[in-house]
Amino acid sequence: MGPVRVVAIQADGPVVDPGRVPGPAAEPGQPVRGRDAELKALAVHLGRLRSGTGTVALIEGGAGMGKSRLLAEAVTMARGLSIRIGSGVAEPCDTVVQLSALMGALFDGPSPILQRAALGDAHTSPEQRYWLLQDLEALLQRAALEAPLVVCLDDLQWADSGTAAAVRTLPARLVTVPVAWFIALRPGQGSRQLRGAIDWLEGNGAEKIVLGPLDSDSVAQLAADVLRAEPDSAVLKMAERAGGNPFLLVEILSGLREEKLVQIESGRAELVEARLPHRVSESMRRRLERMSDSARQAATVASALGRRFALGELAAMLGLSPSALLTPVEELVHADLLTERDDKLAFGHDLIREAVRASVSRPARRALDRQAAVVLLAEGALPVEVAAQLAASAEPGDEVAITTLFKAAQALGTTDPGAAADLSQRALELAPRNHSLRGPLVAQTAVWLHAAARSEEAKAFADTALRQVLPAGQEAEVGLSIAGMFAISPDVRAESGRQALALPGLPASIRARHLALLFHNLVTAGRIDAARGVLGDAVAAVRACQDVAGQFVLELAESGLAYADGRFAAALDLVEAALRTGLDTTDDTRLHLTRQWRCDVLTGADRLDESLQMSTENVAAAQRDRQGWALAVYETGRARQLLQLGRLSDAAAVLEEHFTLDAASGVVSVLDAAGAAALGRVALHTGDRALSRQATEIAQVMLSQSAPSVRRHAAWLLALQAMAEGDPPRAHQWLCALGEDERTSILPLFPMDVADEPRLVHMALTVQDHELAVSAAAVAQRQSALNPGVRSLAAVAAHVGGLLDRNRDHLAEAIDLFDGTARPLAQASALEDLGVMAVEDGATPQALDVLGRALEIYAQTGAAWDASRVRSRLRALGVRRRLTSGRHQGSGWAAMTDSELAVARLVAQGFTNREVAERLFVSHHTVSAHLRHVFVKLNVNSRVELTRVAGIHDSRGSASKRPGKT
Repeated sequence: MGPVRVVAIQADGPVVDPGRVPGPAAEPGQPVRGRDAELKALAVHLGRLRSGTGTVALIEGGAGMGKSRLLAEAVTMARGLSIRIGSGVAEPCDTVVQLSALMGALFDGPSPILQRAALGDAHTSPEQRYWLLQDLEALLQRAALEAPLVVCLDDLQWADSGTAAAVRTLPARLVTVPVAWFIALRPGQGSRQLRGAIDWLEGNGAEKIVLGPLDSDSVAQLAADVLRAEPDSAVLKMAERAGGNPFLLVEILSGLREEKLVQIESGRAELVEARLPHRVSESMRRRLERMSDSARQAATVASALGRRFALGELAAMLGLSPSALLTPVEELVHADLLTERDDKLAFGHDLIREAVRASVSRPARRALDRQAAVVLLAEGALPVEVAAQLAASAEPGDEVAITTLFKAAQALGTTDPGAAADLSQRALELAPRNHSLRGPLVAQTAVWLHAAARSEEAKAFADTALRQVLPAGQEAEVGLSIAGMFAISPDVRAESGRQALALPGLPASIRARHLALLFHNLVTAGRIDAARGVLGDAVAAVRACQDVAGQFVLELAESGLAYADGRFAAALDLVEAALRTGLDTTDDTRLHLTRQWRCDVLTGADRLDESLQMSTENVAAAQRDRQGWALAVYETGRARQLLQLGRLSDAAAVLEEHFTLDAASGVVSVLDAAGAAALGRVALHTGDRALSRQATEIAQVMLSQSAPSVRRHAAWLLALQAMAEGDPPRAHQWLCALGEDERTSILPLFPMDVADEPRLVHMALTVQDHELAVSAAAVAQRQSALNPGVRSLAAVAAHVGGLLDRNRDHLAEAIDLFDGTARPLAQASALEDLGVMAVEDGATPQALDVLGRALEIYAQTGAAWDASRVRSRLRALGVRRRLTSGRHQGSGWAAMTDSELAVARLVAQGFTNREVAERLFVSHHTVSAHLRHVFVKLNVNSRVELTRVAGIHDSRGSASKRPGKT
């Protein structure tokens, strides 16, 4: 196992000239100089780890500032505490190799902290990364419950997007178990995803350790270590040339000793000649020139193989036997250019390899990189492992490069479509016009660009390469793939469909399917009038060719249109028909969407219990079948139902995990928009200011989307928040965010919250927008008339009528109608409105009664902000009412919800998050969120503490039930 990597350190160290010759690191056994504070900080992390709590340290520092040396020392400290350690290091060629550094840290070395066999072979699906990270989380959690772990990741600036995703998610999810993450990288470098992950970690409590230049005392200590004598003032003056950079300092000092520029007498080192050692002052080119031809050639060729390489790989590059390289390799080791590491040869430092590469011309480097890629492939490397080298070194017409880059892109397409698109475009640059792979490359590139949310680039690509290479039929096939991608905006999908439909000579089946998809995408985008305009053509085309896939899409979209029209019975009939038709297709993704849509329609029709049961079954099935996208859709849909049912804490546990600020740009679908808006509603009800700010920022990002359905959810949430802050004019401005004339079209949302119209009438009346109030009331009345058996819709119609006409009888009717609908928050809102109106009319006894009932409901559901508002109203009437239930308020066991109690009990029994999720039929994300709430309410920081507190609580509970106890 190689040196352990621990922290991320930032420094403004000296700029290193790659033509200068870097030197060796400090000799083994020498103390780390000038890093006492940093080592103390790492010791604190290890102490926290031993107490049972997870921790993260980020170490940033420039090249040569001692990141790896500090990590190695931290490893020694951890081993002294009997802590298990895993070490991984990212390589410059790893930028597209998924999870290379992390997998090395977890599974490689003589004593790996995890066993690869435990992962199984379930990671070849399109959702590979999602489930792989979940499996790694479960394995790490189980291992950490047995003994503390340290995961060290070095040089993470070269890590791939998968490692960035892992760094962003795993430390946070594993904070309740003793896993320490020590992450080292150079400042300001790395991909956008990696920098975002590091920023997120720092913003969520990770400690950043910054390695700056060594001070003068530390320089003197290090000089004494290297020279084995006390340096005189002239030596220290020479040492200042390193600018406090430990690596360059060791290089200078080693050179002084090696070239006899210092004289050691009586334990004191005196400078003999005041010049920089040749190894520092000479360029690498000149240094290599002083070595044997075979050593010079070996070093230059080895630099193309990476920082670490096998002797056999170097032999293959040179066309020699390994035995023929023993002498030149020994010469390079003696000169401190190479070292032995993990049964391989390695450059002593990144700077050495960079300097060697800089010593030869760029054409020579390209040729060597190209040759190295072929050698590595022959040695068993995967296409993705040499893709970066080939992309940078291949020349046009290079058949191996074209094929290998395409294979690498295909391997990355499902986990990192952006990298896949880059590789495939590079392959296209290399491929001649008549190359057999140009067609597949163009088709896949178009899809990958869209999947990576690079829509403008994708459009430009479609207008050039796609049209130039593919016949109309094949281009339309590509368009079908794009039109069915739920991860991109429905407007983008619709535009892809329009472009395909404009192509000449389309086969009837492809045209029918495109029309059906266009209709579906227009409906979900909220462009209902445009959708009606293509419905007739879509129906005719699908029926004419009897296309089952098109029929499935059509029935689902028609259900959405009926729902948008307020015809819930028709919407339910159509979605049931779509479910039956979908069973005869291979469109599993849309089947998942259809199952969720059925739950939304049932919710609107007041069949909430049935809908919730179906959602629970859907979540369990997605978990069992490892369908990540479906799991997210089902979970957030279920959370929206929990909000309707007044189970605010349970809804928050799901939504806060799925809708984070760094994922805001990914909220492009209407169901995701509804989920993000639900997060904001939960935050308002519970008075969670931090969560409300998070939802606000997400909503503002959503407003930049083009789809009206997404923007309406954002505008409505921002209006609700403005009203909660006591700013009705600003709320009205948000209602006009899509245009003043569009304010009357904000509601009903898609999917809707049936109790929204009364809130809209409140806003409109407060700012004296009578037109808007009347429009909202008309919508509510129309929906009730179209669905005569739905009590909630009748209640809402009565509610808005009571507000508009100032009629307390109508409000009382709404309250009665809400009874039995399982919508407590909607009923409490009507009760509160009746109470306010009764106060205004001087009917104080009625006001006290209904406000008291509203307070009880708000308290029972955990709507702390609403409860506080009603208590203020009661105090104004001279009545002080305490919350009727202490449940879900404050801290302690009594403050926990049923779901939190269930999670706490199972975790205290030693179950992992995954095992808890399987028993409770929720996702591990939800378990993590519940567990965070449990920790806050019980004031504990780890599972160890939770187990102890649970044991004390249970023993007290048992004692209170013994005979003789009162």
